[in-house]
Amino acid sequence: MRVFITGGTGLIGSAIIDKLIKKDHHVIALARSSASASKLRVAGATPLMGDITTPQNWINGLPDIDAVIHAACDFSDQMPRIDANLLDHLIPALHRMPGTVRFIYTGGVWSYPETKPGQIADETVPFASLPDFDWMIAGINRILGDEKLHGIIIHPGCVYATGRHGHTGLFHRAITSGQSDKRITTVGGDDINQPMVHTDDLADLYYRALINATAGSSYIGVAINGVSNKTVAELIAKHFAIAECRFETISKQTAMDRLGNWAAGLAHHQHVSSAKAMRELGWKPKHLDIDQDIKACAAALTGQS
Repeated sequence: MRVFITGGTGLIGSAIIDKLIKKDHHVIALARSSASASKLRVAGATPLMGDITTPQNWINGLPDIDAVIHAACDFSDQMPRIDANLLDHLIPALHRMPGTVRFIYTGGVWSYPETKPGQIADETVPFASLPDFDWMIAGINRILGDEKLHGIIIHPGCVYATGRHGHTGLFHRAITSGQSDKRITTVGGDDINQPMVHTDDLADLYYRALINATAGSSYIGVAINGVSNKTVAELIAKHFAIAECRFETISKQTAMDRLGNWAAGLAHHQHVSSAKAMRELGWKPKHLDIDQDIKACAAALTGQS
């Protein structure tokens, strides 16, 4: 299969490319710099020079493809305009392809509401997106509502990695501040639980959806529930050997003031189920022990065992 990927050097996209190349698919990936293009070639993908902010500059160079995986995103306040403009150019180009294109669009669990104690959310729960992520709902509706596309939606949990390609994802801020200032900050309270997924498990879900998901399908991708912000912070301090680490909790509003409105998600308490993906696609996440994964991350980045 010929697959076009946006965000191919990012946290999610790089793992997806590794998975697709391993499965002998041909990957074309958008590259916004020569450094990104070099990384993509090393990974085995064919770079297409361009940026999601200016699709008009590269869309005519897109070769015939069988599928698209849209994994590019940033947390800027320009993302609603960027994503809508990208789809304005990309969708018509896909309509001109020889066959029906499978389009996997990336949503997120922050499109779903917080859960109360004892409550578990799944794909049947109505969206209640954080305001800064309403644009995702608009994108989802465009992809699923287009009868000329084979639309599929993946809603990742909070994504982390254990050092491959230099990525740590969800852990990045805590590792950085812990190592530089001996301080790790959590948002909204020690007992906030964020549903998590390792990027390699998530890549496997994208692959399974690409091959087997029916048009109009949506899947939540979460492997770990019920781990508190406090626990994650303490494990990072432990495995990265941050002596006398200070732990602080800030309010959601303070986080938004410091990082941007998207940071409201860091205080979004959820327990969500991926039973549908497991049942329909045979998805079986392997990374289920956050303690061992943070230990592996520290070993990869610092050489500690």
